[in-house]
Amino acid sequence: MRSARRALAFGLLLSTTACGKSGCAALLDDKPPAVDDTPEAVMKSNKLPPATKPVADFKPATNGFKFENYGNDDGITNLTIAEVRRMFGEQVCASLEGGRCTLTPAAQRWMETTNKGMSGGHCEGLAALSLLMERGQIDPKLFGAPTVYGLEIKDNEHLQREVAYWFATQAVMPMADAEDKKLTPNQVVDKIQKSLKGGDAYTLGIYGPGYSQGHATTPYGIVDKGKGIIWIMHYDNNYPGEEKAIEVNRKANTWAYKTASDPNAGENEYKGDATTFTLTLAPTSVRTGPLLCHFCGDVDASEETVAKGSKKGAAPDLRQITLDGDAELLITDEAGKRLGHVGDQIVNEIPGAFFAADRSGASDVDDEPSYFVPGGKKVAVSLSNGGKRSTESDVSLLGRGYELSVEGVKLDPGQKDEISFSGDFSLVTYTTKRPRTPMLSIGVETSTADYELEVKVRGHSAGQHVELGIDLKKGTFSVKVKGDAGDQPTLGIKLIRIDDSGEKTFAHKAAAPASDQTMVLDYARWKGDKAPLHVSVLSASGAVVSEEDEGDED
Repeated sequence: MRSARRALAFGLLLSTTACGKSGCAALLDDKPPAVDDTPEAVMKSNKLPPATKPVADFKPATNGFKFENYGNDDGITNLTIAEVRRMFGEQVCASLEGGRCTLTPAAQRWMETTNKGMSGGHCEGLAALSLLMERGQIDPKLFGAPTVYGLEIKDNEHLQREVAYWFATQAVMPMADAEDKKLTPNQVVDKIQKSLKGGDAYTLGIYGPGYSQGHATTPYGIVDKGKGIIWIMHYDNNYPGEEKAIEVNRKANTWAYKTASDPNAGENEYKGDATTFTLTLAPTSVRTGPLLCHFCGDVDASEETVAKGSKKGAAPDLRQITLDGDAELLITDEAGKRLGHVGDQIVNEIPGAFFAADRSGASDVDDEPSYFVPGGKKVAVSLSNGGKRSTESDVSLLGRGYELSVEGVKLDPGQKDEISFSGDFSLVTYTTKRPRTPMLSIGVETSTADYELEVKVRGHSAGQHVELGIDLKKGTFSVKVKGDAGDQPTLGIKLIRIDDSGEKTFAHKAAAPASDQTMVLDYARWKGDKAPLHVSVLSASGAVVSEEDEGDED
């Protein structure tokens, strides 16, 4: 689950992690806490002073960055544990042993997923941060220069992490639901024009059909060109120092613009009308207000505790479903209602659900939005490949105190696989007709410790159905593989527990239950590093076929 842990797993493909309530350890690196003169120390949260300058004074050649929008290039650092902790506080730490924050399983997953989402570009972070600096809410001197245009991104880790921080706010509540996707082009012009006179400021979202190829820029002016033509002047971070304009036809209520993720490459042509809602505005006031952690909390918390948290402004019970890769994703709830891509459009039929469109850089990759669905009900996720080449994707679901994920879903052209997530944190299943199974994982945060489990199935025929579950009351993880009679797949396993005493691990390379048998791991009875783990194998009827104390093979 965690990239650093995965590198230490010696190729083992099933892991469980537990984190003590003082916190899980930071897995990105072992850097010491920031000293007092660093931006991390100066900017301990996103609570910023009021704006002191008007947006109308913005000039790309002085207030924009002089470097181009960039992806996850060599030498770039995105979110670290410091930024996650800054955004949400110590609730994201499963352990604070020695003053070092170890992220909860869900927080670690959120950080990794968010960082991957910046591979197409950091435009949302660049658009938002340049606006905050121009308005006098963030001092560019913290990052190495008296002006925004004087800042360098190369070898400037503090600035890189700050850009990543503001990028990440686009998919965090309440910002995730604050982008206005119901505006006509004329209404966008009117709102920007009003903002130039004072009050709230906005970043501008630009999308293709179905909210594909999302890009974010900074609007700073309105120019009437006559005959009903309006130019929205904006800083496009794909074109440093240049003045760029989106053309709006007042009479037809349409808009058009060309941009490229790489100015040396071909441009994407964007256009829309009063029915497409693909020109959007995201309010700065929400981005700089309190941000709510929708994945924080104990899964075994009482209803009273949850209710108290809601009264104090905790995030609503929402689950975030994210895809990283080139597959097409469609979510279906128990009533058959859909959320996701149908053709080249996004449909949303699920009550209380919404999506946060990805604004990463106008790349040629049609990045999926982050989808948010209410908790408590089972959802099915279909992944399909309508292209002409094979693809690989990761899917994750984050809920209050837990994460479920399926990584390495390989789809051939025309292939469609199914993933099912239970209404809570207890079960994730994967069904494929191909002879290959990705990695499944569960991570939970409890009042005593945090746990993670990953499982990889190898050596089976096509047509497999894999179930990965957790039973908090029994203190067990379970793995079941349904397949052809006679199949005996092998399971790579790794168990990690993190509590106040530190981190403990267990790994097993070649567990081999028969098809339709269930492997049960008694994690609550496990004594720690180098101690055996009690493992049972159950028949399809639930009878014990075998049980033994397995040794650690890490």
